[in-house]
Amino acid sequence: MLKKLFLFCFLLPYTLLFSIEDLSLEQLETLRDRGAISLDDYEFLKDELEGRLEEKHSFTLFVNRNQITNNFPIVYKNDKTFISLQEYFKNINYRNFTFTNNILDMTIGEELANIMINFNTLKIAGNERTNFEKNDFYFAGDELFLESTLFSDIFLNAIDIDYSSTRISMSTKYTIPNEINRLIKIQEGKLNDDRNLTNFYYTNSRELFNLGYMRFNLEKTFSKTDDVKGDDWDGYLEYQGSFLYGELTTEYNLKDGEFTGANLYYPNLPYNHYVEIYGDKNSDGRWNKSILFQKDKGYYEDGKQFVIRENVPIGSRVELVYLGATIDIGYEENGVVEFRNSELKNDREYLLRIHTKDGRRLTQIIKTSDDFNQQNPGEFQYRFFGTETDLDNKNNYDTSIYYGVTDNFTVGANYFKTYEQINNKNTYIERVGGELIYSDLFKSNAYSIVLKGEELLSDEDFERKHTFEGLAQMKFQKFKIRYEEAHFSDYYDEKSSRRATLEYNPSSYLSFDYSYVWIDEWESGKSEGSEISAEIAKSFSSLLTTLQFERDLNDENRYSLNLYYTGYRDYSVKWSNSITERGGDFESTISLFNRARQNGLDYSFEISYNEQDKEKFTFRVNIDYDNWFKFDMNSKDSGDYDISIGLDRVVDLKNITKPLDSLDTSRVKVITYLDTNNNNQFDKTENYIGDVEVEIDGIKKVTSYSEPTYFFGVPNNILYNLNPIVKRPSYDIVNSKFSLKGKGGGDIEVLIPIKPLFSVAGSIVIDDNTLNSIDIYEGLVVKIFDSNNKLISTMLPDFTGYFDISGLNSGQYKVEVSSFKDSSIKQLTTDVDIICSNLKGNILELNFILKNNQFEIVKAF
Repeated sequence: MLKKLFLFCFLLPYTLLFSIEDLSLEQLETLRDRGAISLDDYEFLKDELEGRLEEKHSFTLFVNRNQITNNFPIVYKNDKTFISLQEYFKNINYRNFTFTNNILDMTIGEELANIMINFNTLKIAGNERTNFEKNDFYFAGDELFLESTLFSDIFLNAIDIDYSSTRISMSTKYTIPNEINRLIKIQEGKLNDDRNLTNFYYTNSRELFNLGYMRFNLEKTFSKTDDVKGDDWDGYLEYQGSFLYGELTTEYNLKDGEFTGANLYYPNLPYNHYVEIYGDKNSDGRWNKSILFQKDKGYYEDGKQFVIRENVPIGSRVELVYLGATIDIGYEENGVVEFRNSELKNDREYLLRIHTKDGRRLTQIIKTSDDFNQQNPGEFQYRFFGTETDLDNKNNYDTSIYYGVTDNFTVGANYFKTYEQINNKNTYIERVGGELIYSDLFKSNAYSIVLKGEELLSDEDFERKHTFEGLAQMKFQKFKIRYEEAHFSDYYDEKSSRRATLEYNPSSYLSFDYSYVWIDEWESGKSEGSEISAEIAKSFSSLLTTLQFERDLNDENRYSLNLYYTGYRDYSVKWSNSITERGGDFESTISLFNRARQNGLDYSFEISYNEQDKEKFTFRVNIDYDNWFKFDMNSKDSGDYDISIGLDRVVDLKNITKPLDSLDTSRVKVITYLDTNNNNQFDKTENYIGDVEVEIDGIKKVTSYSEPTYFFGVPNNILYNLNPIVKRPSYDIVNSKFSLKGKGGGDIEVLIPIKPLFSVAGSIVIDDNTLNSIDIYEGLVVKIFDSNNKLISTMLPDFTGYFDISGLNSGQYKVEVSSFKDSSIKQLTTDVDIICSNLKGNILELNFILKNNQFEIVKAF
């Protein structure tokens, strides 16, 4: 700027004819040739005329109101302000980025947000601003400069550049490393404080048997079919409670007088697995029994379709939520809810909102992903499924195991034994296989390779017993490419198959899948074709709209349009429409339901149209009031109907007279005991102690001296911090923190140790022959250390020599008495044991005499 001003003054005579901005390159060259300006001035003005002038200045940088540096470079170029990214990163101590092939990949802030800037394609991923122009940046050697507006859009909430005072102030979108380090230091201080606390965490214990909950469902049905009216009744009991250290759910049909379903569920096993033993009675009166042991992902894959399956409390109603809208409603059956919905896709996040019978709401997040059973290092994934078939009452088995060798490499093995009809003969078919899974990153792009092999072990007449399958997949930016190839044994219908798939997701609301498939079947021969799937899922405030198109291998097209509205209070509306081109069938359904019970009322209305059905219009109403009254109606345009009225009630069998607080709850048994030996365990020799106030879920109770105190209906999956208040003097919880969280499956036993508090008290007497005893008292100090030699307390005796150190637990201590004024007085250290049984009260008396500059312990004076 100073140079520009100097040149302006020097060229003032010329400015009478034209301004500097009006100078042409020819005129500038004329001035140079006449010697009117130097060669350096010529180069400077030439850069100015050609827009290449670059001025670099030092500013004082403030980030989030804190001064960072007074030497921050700002560059003026082409009438724009540029900021050095390298200098900014250096000044805020940011290092969590990579810059390769002109692609800047950053992980920013406490939330670890990922932002990728591609200076080749001029695109930004992970930021509201998705593109920019070439004149918004430039490179100067190894240094990258961003135009201030682009810089602000990526990193800042606001920026203020004061050119007159050379000051730049920034307010960041993301927590910068300097602030993170400060927060870490604060957190370290809190952690150090927490290390001095004894943490007690309580949860449910698995029990052999614990009385649970019972659902009573009785209904009377009135019907009309083909002008024939009728009535009937039905009823069942559903029980859920702890049994054999798991959670048992059973169903009993009152009308037929028989059990129709049972489910024994063991959740929260190592590596996030669960075991489920279940059975149900079919129409032939035969029990279908199965056992399943596998990792709990919240979903499973049935072919290409994702199915969400969760264990829930009896009587629950569950919402399936996607992009903030309720897209489906499911009802518990034998302790399980299951969703099969066309909106369930790969790599998406769904929310299950679980409503218990009393209106309490629980949530669970389900994330679908094609992880190919990849495991973390040292982690296992097991699966065992056994079920009894209708064919000669034989059993089928499906077993697999996966183990993570490294971060990228997983190995697996499979075994199948199925009872089938082969060549008009019933026999067992055994297959065994292995699997290798490798996943990694290539230039920030994720890829996976899966190789599978299988061998038939059966003695049946199979010509080819080998099966080989391979898969390769890569994700880059908004694309996913996958190639699959398989060659099967003649146990399978297909001889070989190949599939090439391209998935394209240009935005969060648009997806497109295209697959081309080659199939060679043993009997039908070769065939090939394409499959296409496209979806638009766009949320407009409270309205979610999804439009889907699908084409299968038979060139049959299917279109569907779904609207979900969740904007008015707790009401939701669902309107789904679909049509299949070849069949010409059109289906449309409108549903209205309340998502949360209001004043105990739960209801839904539905009207549907199906072009192919005899009854094209169907109208349904479901009403459930206050956990006892139930009304259902199903009416068709032909005049047929089904109407049922009944009782639907869930009770706690341990407290049947009290209204049920919640189904997904736990009972809490609280015992406060006197921990006389300070080992935090309830020993047989220790007694209950009462007058301790405990609060759980807003309910306060005072414990008893003779029996446990019970809390009923404490909601599960919520962490409660207990703050016991001891109302007796000389007793306390002493540096302890208590919390509980119910997870179902049994009662929670809360054992709270109450510590008796002790004091070490006594006197220090100065021998009569010692002069100036008052001055000596002023220099005396008594210290007490715990068994780890950690200083607990320091006390200065009063002018008579009396001291009292209180608030001590039972245990071993060291007492030290010394003088900090007179170095000639020798320090004395003695061991003391504070044992509750050895003390008549809560005070340990310890007396000293100072004689000839030495302390001695005496019993009494």
